[in-house]
Amino acid sequence: MQYPSKLFQIVFLAFTCMFSSGCFLLLVGSAGAVGGYAISRDTVEGVSSKGQDELMTAARQVVSIMGIILDERRKDGEIEGTVAGSHVYITVIQINMTTSKLRVKARNGIFPRIGTAQEVYTKIMNQLQ
Repeated sequence: MQYPSKLFQIVFLAFTCMFSSGCFLLLVGSAGAVGGYAISRDTVEGVSSKGQDELMTAARQVVSIMGIILDERRKDGEIEGTVAGSHVYITVIQINMTTSKLRVKARNGIFPRIGTAQEVYTKIMNQLQ
């Protein structure tokens, strides 16, 4: 009875490919993040074991290297900028003293730019190492 086993493997592989949308990092997780990260239509967010100040500093460095910072509200944990022609919004929310949530949203007009959001998010998390 090899046929049902092969069929199950093919169906499982098809569903995995369909739901992962080709994003290897979604399945593996992100370096420095406690629980990987989640992706929506235009936003990537994840939880980090770093504090809000460390994440804000790393986010500021990454956005200033990749593009232009338009507005920074450090007290509110928000950075707004332009990266690769997309408007990028970064929000850092302190969960407790050593854990923070990082949210990166990227849009070009009304169109979501998830690739830009993922790239900015990944570079911020790599900057923390």
